Amino acid sequence: MEFFKTGGKVLPLASTPRRMNDSHINIGPIGCQLSNLTVFTTNANPEFAETVLQDNQPFSLQATVKFSGPGAIALMPLSPTIQVEFYAKPLSQEPGRVLGKSEMVTLPKVLTYTPTLTLGPPRSIGLRPQTIYHVGAVLRVGAPDWPSLINGFTETLTIEIYTDSEIAQETVSYPAN
Repeated sequence: MEFFKTGGKVLPLASTPRRMNDSHINIGPIGCQLSNLTVFTTNANPEFAETVLQDNQPFSLQATVKFSGPGAIALMPLSPTIQVEFYAKPLSQEPGRVLGKSEMVTLPKVLTYTPTLTLGPPRSIGLRPQTIYHVGAVLRVGAPDWPSLINGFTETLTIEIYTDSEIAQETVSYPAN
């Protein structure tokens, strides 16, 4: 027979009280910020801002995901996946378009991540010249194919797509008089 010692008394294990106390679980706060949505090119035209893209110019989108709080320090070693999906919505009645997503796995002690999506020229991915777009990013943190632990979005970037006049002259034909 097994024995249990409590408060100076030795009781047989079978006669020990089996009452369960309520459990209280504390989860440390986790802060997560999705910010700094930016566009950049490797062959930027110095005549225009970075947010004005030639329709034949490859570009990249990038966001910053920053975690904070004691819960974040405990979450990062569990290696949840950070997924940021980028999209563009024209400032018209036309529907938007998903541009793609960037995924990365968290690392212990790393609280800031910069998911980046490299894209081809706007024309090749269906963005139209002479159009202004809101670009947004949707954040999802957690295990793939399961509900997210953290989610959010931002639409803080506006880009304009234009046609380089030399390209336009090559592709436009004029009727003969």
